Amino acid sequence: MRSIFDVILPRPVTNEYLGGKVALSGFCILLAAQIFSSTVHFLKADSGVNSIASIIVFPGTPDPNNVIYMFSAVGGLNQMMFTLLYALVLWRYRALIPLMLAFMLLEVCFGFVVSWLHPLTPEYYEYVPPAMVVRVPKLMLIATLLVLAVRRSMRAEINPRSPAS
Repeated sequence: MRSIFDVILPRPVTNEYLGGKVALSGFCILLAAQIFSSTVHFLKADSGVNSIASIIVFPGTPDPNNVIYMFSAVGGLNQMMFTLLYALVLWRYRALIPLMLAFMLLEVCFGFVVSWLHPLTPEYYEYVPPAMVVRVPKLMLIATLLVLAVRRSMRAEINPRSPAS
């Protein structure tokens, strides 16, 4: 039986995914959301900071918002790079889907750390940003998908003829 480590970091890396249909479908849904999010943060004039996240516009000369938009766009660039990696894995290296789910889980966890280190209190927002509303459900979803992918992949070697669930 393979270990969890062997499932997340397989040798060799192939396009054969053994994690089951539920985890694969969940990964595709997360990828679609990531495509939207990374595109908005990377290309939108305000990086979605005001128009989606509802962060207030700050007064000042020179305009301090331009610095905020620039850093948010850099974050969108990093998101876009991971989005391309996730798409590449889905297309060509499906055996790495558990690893990509682990990266997604790590990203959500690091998001909690960032919020703890640099908290924004309600006076910075017009309303609660959508990303803040979905953080805990997203954390639970990704963790569940990762467990499903790993568990199913570990069982697949024992009974390789069983259909993916």
